Amino acid sequence: MAISPKAIQLIDQALNPLIESGCRIEQIKMVVAAGSEIAEQRFVQTKFGTLRVEPNNFVPRGRAYLIEDHNRGFNWVR
Repeated sequence: MAISPKAIQLIDQALNPLIESGCRIEQIKMVVAAGSEIAEQRFVQTKFGTLRVEPNNFVPRGRAYLIEDHNRGFNWVR
């Protein structure tokens, strides 16, 4: 399954402030609803590099957020 260009654009927009604040793409993951199509992929290619995808049962379908491993960065994907 390919991710739509619009979805990649939304992810890039949400990543931008985290990357600018000093977070590294290798330490950021995108948490998505378990069972969603994007949850089946473990990685997404963005303009900043490869982003990990982690499914979570507590995230509602249609929502996703980015979080840095050391909890220094957080942003919703809107």
